[in-house]
Amino acid sequence: MFAYSWSSPGCEIDRSEPTTWQDAACQDGSGTLTALFFSDEEAEINLAKAICSSCPMVARCLEGALERREPAGVWGGQLFADGRVIPRKRKRGRPPKVAVTIPSEPERHLSAVGSANMLGSRQIA
Repeated sequence: MFAYSWSSPGCEIDRSEPTTWQDAACQDGSGTLTALFFSDEEAEINLAKAICSSCPMVARCLEGALERREPAGVWGGQLFADGRVIPRKRKRGRPPKVAVTIPSEPERHLSAVGSANMLGSRQIA
């Protein structure tokens, strides 16, 4: 799914201290970021993905979420729904098939008055 290359000289990973879940960017110690990672708002979802982008645990988090088939939320920098990665979250409700325009109140009144005038102008023989 992802391809990383560390072929550049001098680009070495420091393995002296193991990375643990306590080092994850989403671990603030109080759980205040939890709502951000399970939000329905696009701006908050993008913020959660941005937090993941700087996290040392992003690859392990994504791998674990795929294995567990996480039902929802941002995991490993990806948005999940029903155990699958999705590109973006749709808004609630069914999308309209055709855009519907609803006339404003003055337009309705004018069309009703126009219809009445047309009926009144007819001559009955």
